[in-house]
Amino acid sequence: MKTLIPKSEARKVVLERKKNLSESEVTQKTDLIVQRLLNTDDFIHAKTIHCYLPTRQNEVNTKKIINLAQSLGKQIYLPKLNKTTKAVRKALFTGWDNLIKNSEGYLEPAMGYEDDLSDIDLFFVPAMAVSIIGQRVGSGDGYYDSLLKNTFAVKYVPAFEFQIFENIETEQNEIRIDKIITERRIINTREINKFSFSN
Repeated sequence: MKTLIPKSEARKVVLERKKNLSESEVTQKTDLIVQRLLNTDDFIHAKTIHCYLPTRQNEVNTKKIINLAQSLGKQIYLPKLNKTTKAVRKALFTGWDNLIKNSEGYLEPAMGYEDDLSDIDLFFVPAMAVSIIGQRVGSGDGYYDSLLKNTFAVKYVPAFEFQIFENIETEQNEIRIDKIITERRIINTREINKFSFSN
């Protein structure tokens, strides 16, 4: 039986591991992830993607994913925080010069937002830690929970290998992600779940 690790412990472990990363290692690992992503059918065929911006030190630099998608003519949406309800909506990315800091200090598009996620083909989800069966540990603010419940897009977590665990303690109703892409591999969590349930 796989060892079950609590969310708090997973966060603690990953934060400690991140401290040992140099800036050049982050760049190198991110570049490998982006190169791997470029060759996936999910990314190749996606016309519209939803991506997040890096907000913490020593995490995958998703700006490179956004730049790549933009260079290929894909439509890109970023998360935008509703100041009143603290809910996250999508907002069209129109360029780096058109971003402002929100009330939480995170960059987001200055103008407009939408609630409908039906046009999103590929959804990049942030995670502090993630399990091989798709369990996700976020920052603890719960911003992405409602978004993930309202999209049928393929859900990817870009992560470094040291952020991956076998089994993480999560709530029964939490939405699991579909694939994890790291500097070494792509993990199809749905296939692993099928295998787990059949044995």
